[in-house]
Amino acid sequence: MDSLQIIPISGAMGAVVSGIDLSRPLTENQQTQVDEAFHQYLVLSFPDQDLNPKSLLELTQRQGGVGETPYLTGLTDYPDVVPIIKEATEKTAHTFGAGWHTDFTFQQQPPARTLLYAIDVPPVGGDTLYTNLYAAYESLSAGMQDLLENMTAVHSATRSYGPQAKLKDHLESMTINNATTEPATMTHPVIRTHPVTGRKALWINPVYTIHFSNMSLAESTPLLKYLNDVAISPSFGCRVRWHKRTLTMWDNRCTQHCATADYHGHRREMLRTTVAGEIPQ
Repeated sequence: MDSLQIIPISGAMGAVVSGIDLSRPLTENQQTQVDEAFHQYLVLSFPDQDLNPKSLLELTQRQGGVGETPYLTGLTDYPDVVPIIKEATEKTAHTFGAGWHTDFTFQQQPPARTLLYAIDVPPVGGDTLYTNLYAAYESLSAGMQDLLENMTAVHSATRSYGPQAKLKDHLESMTINNATTEPATMTHPVIRTHPVTGRKALWINPVYTIHFSNMSLAESTPLLKYLNDVAISPSFGCRVRWHKRTLTMWDNRCTQHCATADYHGHRREMLRTTVAGEIPQ
């Protein structure tokens, strides 16, 4: 029986999984174990994987199909595989993803999963932080849960990819294509029920969530700040330390994450794909 070795990263979430080769199709038993671990730990890190753009894309397809990736430029032969690169010679310490967020919540169907594969890593630093949005929701008082239960929020790509966005100006080794007109907004529930586990998650983030529906920005800002501060409580999170040939996969439907920008002067190269998701409910 092809049993995996699973070691938790923290008490809140995350696990390191070994005893598996992701470059090949998984057996039915392996896929079942991966899925069960994924829904239990939310973030899975697989060390010592021999992947390339083709095999990473095939793995992504096997995990549920490839998601749409707007604004970011993928590889010429594999446009759904996006290189995340910071060269040692770049002028600033800014790095892609260096802010707490959930991937692409401005889409009607945001990614279900994100996969990130390490090609080159700095000698120290460049870790990725994650937080458990189930735990964030469950930490709220009954009164706050009731208040948020039927609320929706407006999400937009404007801060990162709108016509006036400056993110691309700080990323010397990546090509980002800003929108030429103001991006469309998308409305999602503030409390999201996971389609597999049935658990509720606090589903807002400081990058893409602009304001609550039927409320102004000024009215929304204090509560959004409070909820985002709750979401990133250290007791809800874990930290993935990267090594070359590590593949990390996380559940975008119940987590936020943040890349650390603490390796200025060193090179870091990753390959990123997403798995297509569903309309949040």
